[in-house]
Formats: sequence, structure tokens, C-alpha cells
Amino acid sequence: MSGSKNLQKNKGSRMSWSFDCDVSERDVVTPAKRPKIETEVPSLDRVSRTIDIYDKKTHINSLPALLKACEPQEASELSISRQKQREIYDWLEYKTIKSKPCALILSGPSGCGKTVSFKLLAKEKEFECVEWITPADQGADENNRFTRQGDKFQDFMVRTTRYGSLFEDCCRRLLLVKDFPNVYFNDKDAFHTLLEQYFGTGKEPVVFICTDSGGMGALQTLFPPNVREKFGICHISINPVTQAVTKNILKRVSLVFNTRASHMVHVSQHIVEEILSNNIGDIRSTVINLIFASLKVPNRQIDCEGRGRGESLSLLHAIGRVTNPKRLVEGNSWKFVHDPDEIAYFFQTQPSTFARFLHENHLNTTRGIEEATAATDILSISDCLISDWRDSHLGRLGLSFCIRGIMITNNDPVPGWNPVRKPRNDEKICRDLASTETLWYKSLISPKLALTITFKGLGN
Repeated sequence: MSGSKNLQKNKGSRMSWSFDCDVSERDVVTPAKRPKIETEVPSLDRVSRTIDIYDKKTHINSLPALLKACEPQEASELSISRQKQREIYDWLEYKTIKSKPCALILSGPSGCGKTVSFKLLAKEKEFECVEWITPADQGADENNRFTRQGDKFQDFMVRTTRYGSLFEDCCRRLLLVKDFPNVYFNDKDAFHTLLEQYFGTGKEPVVFICTDSGGMGALQTLFPPNVREKFGICHISINPVTQAVTKNILKRVSLVFNTRASHMVHVSQHIVEEILSNNIGDIRSTVINLIFASLKVPNRQIDCEGRGRGESLSLLHAIGRVTNPKRLVEGNSWKFVHDPDEIAYFFQTQPSTFARFLHENHLNTTRGIEEATAATDILSISDCLISDWRDSHLGRLGLSFCIRGIMITNNDPVPGWNPVRKPRNDEKICRDLASTETLWYKSLISPKLALTITFKGLGN
């Protein structure tokens, strides 16, 4: 048989079979070439986009998760200005040196977005934030010995960042301190000694978040100007959130509420306008108020005290009712048209802010010096009550005392339209008063300088 089978090896590693048959090449029918079928593998971008779409469609069943979903995801959604973002970027890029200590103070009013903004910007610069959280109780070590908060904080400041984490992809770390142990407010020297130890043996940068609260805050107590100058601590001051930024944030947050938590809340344009009318630069309080104002709760018009929760009182109207009180005379007695307790009820979560507005505006309608003196004493006492952090009830007590006292002392308010003015920046006032005090002492020491000194904050 002529059709013997021969094995032929090509030049490569492949092998082919050949048959000696009486069949010409043209008689051989070549099968049609099958089209190549490629299995489509979705890209990572498409997968991530699909996951994002899926997340947006999922429902949220708890308020903490709803607040978490409202957090900004990129720098354009932050509440702080672009200039402040650039200052934070510059500090992260040019001031932080690997394996060397450096410090930054972020100060600003409560709820202006200091912590959230810094965490997001640090994440974009591939920093891992290790945050200090003050423990609620004392913990015991392996020998059943209780350790103090100061010792734990010292261990956190000096030795926490010596060891890296196996679960983080960030190449650099920094410490974030927002909640200071209370022991340092009574012993400032111990905190300054800790700073010296940190700048001597620390390995990573540290960021201190300080909330402006008049003259009793951490910025004025723990970080006076001489301490900041001694250790070279940078300081970035964050301004309150503007009305335009708050409006944009509420627009984004309302979309999240109505799409992912429509079974719990429903945000309408009327509610948004009411929340904006009460805006005081505190974006955290604004979002919380928006949640509670939009909750789908049956029979929500009447609470335990019989007050109508469906009503709302804007900050400007509340200040006007206090500084220009109206009385209703009934025979030999009288009462206020607007109940002081009712006004305090709407602002019990923001007593310090309401008191600051009264400081700025109560003299506009005060007629006599005796009334002004009494009102000033009342405001001073209320400031002491509101600033006491040991008891949360003292803040509401100070607010009620402040509102009721101003309304009672102002028997005959000045008639006419008086626009409500926004209080000045407390940090700038404290800085001007501190510089004025320093210049005053210098004028006492050297009388020749008295003629060339211009006092700030107190007038010429």
C-alpha cells in the first residue's frame, strides 16, 4: 500500500502527520476557518463602577450608616475652602519628613469639617492616620495593674508608630489627636514635657485637632504662642462653613437620603430651606438636624411636653425674639409672648453659638446703662455655665438662664429694625487681646514705648 504513514518533525517543537495518498491538493477541501471566540474579561474600572452602582442602590437601615454614607469621597466635596486644602497639602508634602517628628494644629469652630477633611486629604497623599481615642475607663495590663490615661497617651505619642501595620498599603503614617486626656488641662506642664519627649524621640508627624471654644479650649490652654514657637508647630485655622458651601452639601446629602434611605427619611425643599435658615457654620449639626427633620415618624407633631415638633425656629428670628422681647399684659401681671423655654428648646444642642450671637447683638436694643450692665453680668455667668464640660446639663441651664435674663432685663427695647450681626472670630479676638496685654506690660516696663504703641482689640 502506497499510503504509508510517516512522522515528520518540523523545525520547531511541533509535530505533524503526513499521508502518501493519490489525492491532489486541489481536491482537498479546506474547512472554513472558525472565528476566534474571545472570552470578555471585565476590567477593574468596570467592576468598580458596577460595585459603586450597586452600593448606591442598597438601602440603609441605621442612622450611623446613613451618616457614614454622607461623608465626602473626594476633595471637591469637602466643606473647607480650596485655600485651606492647599495649605494642608503643602504641609503634608513639604513639612513632613520621614522618621522625623513634626506637628500641625488644625483649629476651627465645631462642625466645620476639620477631621474629615484632613483624613481625606492625607489619604490622597498616601498617609495612614492613626487616631488617638481616649478610653472611657482605666485598663489593666498583663500584671493586673491599672494604667493612667496620661501614660497611655504618652505611649501612643512616642512608641505607636515604631511598628508598621501588615494590613495597610500606605507607605507613611501620622498620628491624629482630637480628644485630649482631661488630665492635661489641669497639668499643662506635663503635656509640654510630653511634647519635648516626642520631639526628641518621635518618628512620625502628629496632627492636633483643636476646637475653638473661647479662652478655655485646647488651643489656648495646651498650645500657647510660646510653646508653638519653641517646637516649630505649624497652625492652620479653618473658617466656619459658608452658606453657599452648606447649600451644596445639603443638596448632595439630600440625594443620598432620598435614594438610599427613602423608607426612613424624605427630604423636601421646604425642609432644606428651613435648615439653611438656621445655618451657623456647623455642617455636622446641620446634617443631623436635616435627618431628624426628615424622619418618617408617625404622630410626630406632638412630643412628650406637648410642643409641636413640626414647627421650626430660625436662628435670626430667635435672636430677635430675645433681644426685642414682647410682653402681654393681663391686669396686674404680664408674660412674654414668646416663651423663653420654647426658644431654648430649639437651640439646646448649640448653647455656646446662641450665646455668642447674643453677645454680639443684645446692645443694639438696650436703652440704658443699667440694663446693659445687668445683661453683661448675665452673659458672663451663662458663659461659665456653658463652658463647663463636666456636666452636659449645665449647657442647657446656661442657655435658659441667658435667654430669660436678657429678656427680663430689657424692659424697654429700642424700637426699629436691627439686623442680626454674626459674631466675630473668637480666635482673632483672643489673639488681639493677648498681643494687647503684652504691649501693655511692655509700656509699664518701658514708659518710652507707650507713645509708639498702638493697642489692638481695645481701641486707641
